[in-house]
Amino acid sequence: MTSEFTKAERKTLRELSGLTYEAEAHLMLEELDAEFQSWRVGDLESSELLRAIHEFHQEQSRELWSRYQALKEPEIVARGIAYGFLKEPVPEELRAKLAPLVEFFARHSK
Repeated sequence: MTSEFTKAERKTLRELSGLTYEAEAHLMLEELDAEFQSWRVGDLESSELLRAIHEFHQEQSRELWSRYQALKEPEIVARGIAYGFLKEPVPEELRAKLAPLVEFFARHSK
């Protein structure tokens, strides 16, 4: 699939895939942060927060890492577009090349 992309497009894909990962990781960490906020105000015991941290590491964090190891950069960017993780503008020519992948991910849930 990389032969379909110019050198400049491959560079853009690398940058956009990193931004996609960061955006999805940020959303996941916001959920964990809510647990920390509850702990800070006394609504959650320390042991419960530790459990939440452990579960985050064992489940969401590993799932995210595995997903991004399994996908190639064009797939990551297309998924980012389809799921709204990617807020950066994608050049039109690159977006056109990614359109079938974007449609694929749009048809499948997160």
